[in-house]
Amino acid sequence: MLVIAHRGANRYAPQNTLEAFRKAIEQKADGVETDVRITKDGHLVLCHNSTIKATSDGSGKVNEKYLGELFNYDFGSWYGSRYENTAIPTLDEFFREMKAGGVELIDIELKRDKRGKNIVSRVIDQVRRYSLEDKVLISSFDTNLLRLAKEIEPGIKTGRLYPIFGNSVATRLGDPVRNAYKNGYDYLLPFRSYFTEEIVRRAHEYGIKVMPWTVNKIELISKFKQWGVDGIITDYPDVMRNKIESL
Repeated sequence: MLVIAHRGANRYAPQNTLEAFRKAIEQKADGVETDVRITKDGHLVLCHNSTIKATSDGSGKVNEKYLGELFNYDFGSWYGSRYENTAIPTLDEFFREMKAGGVELIDIELKRDKRGKNIVSRVIDQVRRYSLEDKVLISSFDTNLLRLAKEIEPGIKTGRLYPIFGNSVATRLGDPVRNAYKNGYDYLLPFRSYFTEEIVRRAHEYGIKVMPWTVNKIELISKFKQWGVDGIITDYPDVMRNKIESL
């Protein structure tokens, strides 16, 4: 079972910073998950929210700022003084770090954006530049972005993120395994409480892997391992790694 660090080891360093990803590698995570957005001038950076208010000393939308503007903000002090003057990472910097760190899986979540095609093509260009085609997973809630990724690079792995399901959402989206197979997804990425052992079994019959998010309770690990889950996305890679190794 792979342990994937959610936005890096984000409970030990500011999320989606190089420090958080280095910490994840230090804690022996098998891989990392991050979020990619595009700046006003077309650069790719790592940021979960559409705005920078929650994770920096600035405000405003990422896609309305130039890269140079973003470099003027502090993306670390909100977490702690030791991270003062931490810069927002570019995708280029991130890939360089991950290639050197030797992680097994790099989960790149793409967000909805009016420049979606540009984002997808630029991300895949960077994947190719660093020869990471065998390690990168393109994930999204936006099925159009996943379709674009396969069109641009048929060999790229894609994963469908599923939200916290209510009955109406589940009814609208239907059978996740059938949907994944129909659209050629390599991974199902469900919220931790919206999947079952039967879903894992059926997904594996079609060669589809299952990796839930965000798994932070160690009591879930034994059950998920018994079900044959392929990996988990977690805020605590060290704790989850220790639990898995103890079983």
